[in-house]
Amino acid sequence: MEANTSLDPLVLAAYKRAVREFAGPLKGFAARILGPDAEWAEDVSQDTLLALYRHLHQIPEHSWKPWLYRVARNLCLDRIRRRKHRPRNFRDITDDDGPEIAPPSPWTQRPDVRLQDKEIQEALEKAIQDLSPKFREVYLLCERQELSYEQAASVLGIPLKTVSTRLFRARKKLVKAMQPFLHGEPSR
Repeated sequence: MEANTSLDPLVLAAYKRAVREFAGPLKGFAARILGPDAEWAEDVSQDTLLALYRHLHQIPEHSWKPWLYRVARNLCLDRIRRRKHRPRNFRDITDDDGPEIAPPSPWTQRPDVRLQDKEIQEALEKAIQDLSPKFREVYLLCERQELSYEQAASVLGIPLKTVSTRLFRARKKLVKAMQPFLHGEPSR
């Protein structure tokens, strides 16, 4: 890696802020895209931030967020392509069932309510994973990572109207998948 020795202190400070602000969200985004290979999400997050460091002089600060998500997406897609072409080995077999589930609300102490919260969270995560990649990416970028439609269109390299349409359809599919939880007890 080529050292960036001539960095303006203000640019370096902005980069450090970007690392603090985006490391976690990038890791979460990558974990949801990679699915069963979520342990690679940390690598994708770090590689993305390293790429930003290497290109600090080429990217205006106001463009960092969409640029970071575009790079993270591309790294995830590369991982997925490589995964399809490599044999499984013992390292690939884990006890992990996927991305971490958010803990139940701290004010909820009743076991039945905690269990229901966990079931809802697991069902939502499964519903997100069950979305086709084109819908999942748009949903994650706009809803979870809070990118604007314009930024998501830039990250994905698609028209703005396509982002809007895919997000609408993703939301519709998620509402349908979560229907049992919206109208009473989940069906087992």
